[in-house]
Amino acid sequence: MRSSVKKIAIFTISSLFCAQSFAAPFTQIRIGDIDGFGFDALGFAGVSALTGDGGAADRNGNGRLNAGDVLPSLNGGGIVATNNGDDFDNRSSESISISAGGIINSGSTGSAFTDISLSTSYDASSAAGNVYDANTNTTGAGGAFPAGSSATVPNQPGFIFDFSVAVGDIAVGTGIFFNMLFGDYDVTPAQIDFTFAGGADTASVSAQNNGPDDGLIQAAFSTLAFADVFTLNGAGTHYNGYVGVNFDAPFEPYTAFDFVELSVTPISAVPEPGTIGLLLLSLLGLRARSRKLQSI
Repeated sequence: MRSSVKKIAIFTISSLFCAQSFAAPFTQIRIGDIDGFGFDALGFAGVSALTGDGGAADRNGNGRLNAGDVLPSLNGGGIVATNNGDDFDNRSSESISISAGGIINSGSTGSAFTDISLSTSYDASSAAGNVYDANTNTTGAGGAFPAGSSATVPNQPGFIFDFSVAVGDIAVGTGIFFNMLFGDYDVTPAQIDFTFAGGADTASVSAQNNGPDDGLIQAAFSTLAFADVFTLNGAGTHYNGYVGVNFDAPFEPYTAFDFVELSVTPISAVPEPGTIGLLLLSLLGLRARSRKLQSI
């Protein structure tokens, strides 16, 4: 009888030790949120604006704008563009979110660039009370444009990931993916500029096809080396993570971003067959030469 009690006690202590030793691992840190560029606030029933080919913005009918869908033509004209009645501000408590585990967000920024049309006509639309807000399904002044005056390009976003992860919550060598969901990039050129703690690199971005897919939403990811993102702190207790990201499109007058993130999993595309919805952004490390992305 005593032997049985001892075994149970040992098992209980061992289980407790294991539970304390393995916290939930790092999976992602996200700037912005996954909410269809803020149009989820409508329950999507109100976003039925037609596109250039006469279809709905939500191409696959899943109730959310994602890769392979298109941004809605808010004025019903079938074109998504600056000075075309398509400026919107659907921001509502945009945030920096992290997965569970020993993760500390130290100073990540850029959520103000998500769920808003980065349009050269935004300030004029704001002054005229014509900025659409999906949270209220009304038009008004909208919030402040996140990068000073919107009137001249470039007005693209800048994101900073600045965080730390406990040593036990991520394995050295884990692949890290920079994921983003963005819409209506159709004026070339554009590239992603990465700044790491120890250097920098770039990757080019493929524009959408012109035509009926105006406002096309694209998913893209870039593979980053563990050493690009993380450095071990002096105490040996945490990995400090840092990546600065700029979407550099000097002539693009209208784009929008749903979210960007660093993740251990690449973003998935869900377009209909034949739709260009997934871009591959490839980096070979700090010493790699920039190279053009491939679409599949």
